[in-house]
Amino acid sequence: MQYHETFLDSEVYKKEYISGLEDWITKKEKEAEKVRAEHIKDIFADPETYRAELAEMLGYPLCEKRPKTAPSVQMEKLSEEESYTVYRMRYEILEGVLMTGLFFRQKGDEKRPLVIVQHGGEGSPELISGVYGFTNNYNDMLMRVFKHGVHVFAPQLLLWKPQRFGAPYDRDAIDARLKSLDSSIAAVEVYGITRALDYFEGLPYVGKFGMVGLSYGGFYTQYTTALDTRIRSAISCSYFNERKACFHADWSWKGSANRLQDAEIACLVYPRRLCIELGRSDELFACESGIAEFERLKALCAPLVTDADWLDFILYDGTHEFCLEDTPIERLVADIQND
Repeated sequence: MQYHETFLDSEVYKKEYISGLEDWITKKEKEAEKVRAEHIKDIFADPETYRAELAEMLGYPLCEKRPKTAPSVQMEKLSEEESYTVYRMRYEILEGVLMTGLFFRQKGDEKRPLVIVQHGGEGSPELISGVYGFTNNYNDMLMRVFKHGVHVFAPQLLLWKPQRFGAPYDRDAIDARLKSLDSSIAAVEVYGITRALDYFEGLPYVGKFGMVGLSYGGFYTQYTTALDTRIRSAISCSYFNERKACFHADWSWKGSANRLQDAEIACLVYPRRLCIELGRSDELFACESGIAEFERLKALCAPLVTDADWLDFILYDGTHEFCLEDTPIERLVADIQND
């Protein structure tokens, strides 16, 4: 071979390829907005159809009927406190697949609501509950919910930081393998949360359900609440956004841009309460695109929903962290106590 180049001689053509792809995707995203607007025009009139579509979009096992029996659960007592007991809970969500979490049970036989409190990326139930003596950007999220006299369950999702907690894994690779099987990591983990509710629903000391989450936990809160109507009130913090502005491979499924995105999925929570929280200085997910998506959500609701009380939007002075304002938590607890 007589011809030679430096590594960068063909850079201009690579840039041209990237630019072409970006422009084509942007064009298709614009077209998808129109397709989606037409597709979801009956979302308030026929929410169950769209709920089934969401389950199908995420994949197995959400698109199958859940077993009629609750999962078997193993409880290990970790701590006996003055007014509550802490357990590590393990339960089978699929054959041979055990999900774990921490269960904070208020003492006494009185029936109390239960709130799922969901950690985000690089987190764990132990971190958000203060077991390590600090909670990072969760700002004591779990205990701020628990102090209102509810039970709390904090599931462990495939999101921990291996460098800190051990047990290395590749979430993207697992998600890709699951998607090749008409499933997804989101489908498996949302299903796992709903199976926990199946168990708690059968306990005499557990009443209505709520859910709270930060970041990835906000994602799981929004999707689980959209799919499982047993959750009567929810707070999704530092997640809600335009997907094209805040993209993760495990937050996207085949055709989702044409079907259901954040605003449409929020519609599936109606008429139950949804509180969306965004930090003005969020360094990971720009609040400006989150505000734009919320404006789109309001536009979807405007001609069809006269009850505006179901939807709260809080723009707080903070970064990618759980909002320090307790009023939304108090309102959530009131929702599930009075329902």
